[in-house]
Amino acid sequence: MAGQGAPTFLRWEDPIADAEPRLLRLCHRVFDGFDDAYLLDRLPHLAGPSLWLAEADGEWVAFKLGYRRGQTLFYSWLGGVDPDHRRRGLAEELTRRQHGEAAAKGFAHVETRTRAGNNAMIIVNLRQGFHVVGFEVDGAGRSLVIQRKAL
Repeated sequence: MAGQGAPTFLRWEDPIADAEPRLLRLCHRVFDGFDDAYLLDRLPHLAGPSLWLAEADGEWVAFKLGYRRGQTLFYSWLGGVDPDHRRRGLAEELTRRQHGEAAAKGFAHVETRTRAGNNAMIIVNLRQGFHVVGFEVDGAGRSLVIQRKAL
């Protein structure tokens, strides 16, 4: 199976728009029923986007995308791991790198929202030092857990 080599981690340094085609392909592998508009409508408006990737055999297999949300708050928006590469610590490593970068840039906190049913991501976040700070229902009626971490 392709993409089973040891992963390498990298930060996307090119304009974020240049990542769109590959990022969309990965999102379709990660998320059932992924709607392209969810990414494409928001991506051009992100303030100071930061995209971290795991790559195996030249293929993107995991990602973590975030952006600045105020002077001291970094928002970890979207991320996932290809199903064939899960349970290998990729999400944890991408999170560690993203948070290290955010701290180095002077952010005091990182925040994320996760669908309440996504226990795997909630657990990853708890292991990375997040605390549950709230709960909300989004515009589509989905329950979200809000988590925040001091950097």
